[in-house]
Amino acid sequence: MSERIVVDASAGLAILRDEPEAPRLQAALRTHVGESGLVVVPSHFWLEIGNVLVRRYRYDPRTIIERLRLLSEFNIDTVEVDRQLFLLALDRAMRFSLSVYDAAYLALAEAQTARLLTLDADLRAAAGPIAIWIGPHRLAEEAAPYASDPSEVWAEYGGYLAELRREALAT
Repeated sequence: MSERIVVDASAGLAILRDEPEAPRLQAALRTHVGESGLVVVPSHFWLEIGNVLVRRYRYDPRTIIERLRLLSEFNIDTVEVDRQLFLLALDRAMRFSLSVYDAAYLALAEAQTARLLTLDADLRAAAGPIAIWIGPHRLAEEAAPYASDPSEVWAEYGGYLAELRREALAT
C-alpha cells in the first residue's frame, strides 16, 4: 500500500495563495508523490478553500479555477466524510478542542494511517508525531467550550458505534 499524506486547508491555501511557505509545501508534496505516495483530502477541503478564497480574499471564480491548477500536479484523492469518519472527527474535535472541520483532517490521517501536512499549530499539536510541520503558525481558531467529557458521550453510544463498525466491515 502506498504511503499517504493528508493535506489540510491551511497548507492548500498557502499553495494556492503563493504564501511564503508554498515552495516548501510543494517540494514536500512533489517528493512524496515522486516516491509513489498518495495525497488525500477529506471532501470538505474543497469547500473550505473555496469559502476562504471567495469570502476572505474575494477571489473571482476564474482566479480560483486558475489557482486550483497548482494542486493538479499532486493527483489529490478526495475521500467522502462518512458517518464513521465524522464520528472519529467529532471525538478528535472534543478531545483536542479543534473545529470539527480541522478534526476531520486528523481523523482521516488516523483512519488511513497517513501523515498530516498542516500549517495550523493547534492541529499540529493534536496530530503529534504524524504531523508534518512546515513553516510558522498560520491560523488559529478560538477553542469551542465543550460541556462534557468526550469519553462519557462515547460510552453512551457504544452500541450505535459498534453497529456502524459492522456496517463498514461488511462493505
